Amino acid sequence: MWQKIKENRLFRLLVNKYLLTGVAFVLWITFFDDNNLIELAKVKLNTINQEKQKQYYKSEIKLIEQKLQELDSNVDSLEKFAREQYYYKLPDEEIYVFKEDVK
Repeated sequence: MWQKIKENRLFRLLVNKYLLTGVAFVLWITFFDDNNLIELAKVKLNTINQEKQKQYYKSEIKLIEQKLQELDSNVDSLEKFAREQYYYKLPDEEIYVFKEDVK
């Protein structure tokens, strides 16, 4: 009986030292190594997310620079900005601030 199992082609393939070494190597690289494939995938996803954030912040910087340029060039827009953002007022004015309830 043992002789028949040894002669079986599938058994010989499964106990092949090269196949066993290859499977062990793949398992080690995938799960157990410090630089395993799972960690590599996490790092890649993190890099992609950071690149998206980088693009977002670059576009926000451009918008803020345009706003700053507009505020530097136009006195009326500077006054409007100061009144809206910081509630500046002239001495003879009164300001009423209405805030929306967020539900």
